[in-house]
Amino acid sequence: MIVTIDGPTASGKSTVAQLVAQELGYYYLPTGWFYRAVAYVLVTKCSYTEQMLENPSRSDIAGCVDSKKLLYTYEQNSGGKMFYDGKDITPYLKDVQIDTYVAIISPIADIRELVTQAQRNFAALHDSVIEGRDTGSIVFPHADYKFYLTASLKVRGARWKADQAKRGNNFTQQEAQDQITHRDVRDEEREISPLIIPKGAFIVDNSEMDLNQTVQKIMSFIVIR
Repeated sequence: MIVTIDGPTASGKSTVAQLVAQELGYYYLPTGWFYRAVAYVLVTKCSYTEQMLENPSRSDIAGCVDSKKLLYTYEQNSGGKMFYDGKDITPYLKDVQIDTYVAIISPIADIRELVTQAQRNFAALHDSVIEGRDTGSIVFPHADYKFYLTASLKVRGARWKADQAKRGNNFTQQEAQDQITHRDVRDEEREISPLIIPKGAFIVDNSEMDLNQTVQKIMSFIVIR
């Protein structure tokens, strides 16, 4: 079974998706990690500069998502890990510089095509809860259950601000709201795989819910067969 959870920045979809996966006993798949891995490999293994990322070769992209080299694993207790060529690259995927690189490569058609196929290949092997920004609309349009998780801009700004503070990056509330608004508009307006509410998705606004309430709200829609 496939459950997708899409939503804008700081809607809580990553944490919620992991908790829903635990509830169901399913794999958790963060689609954004694949794009981050491609960006990381292009820069560190293929020696791409920031400017070169705007026009990567298809062969280099294919090398990044080669199933013999790129491996995502998930365990209920330890969570997910991304490996490339035998090396655990998970710790590097949240680097602030990777954020910049991902913004450059994520709209590129060749990258989205090959990454989407890699994600489908993984999900074909496991019952999964999959989160991202186009999982229910593009990657898994025939998912068994689709959710669109959102919250008010003020709440999402506060969440993003707190998350950045944990990484040593300090922002005001207004700066945080400006940052996530810019990112969401960019994703909503991109030509390929824009951020939208997937057809048939249940919309869950968790502005006034805690994590447990959000998870239970989503679980209330899911019928285990």
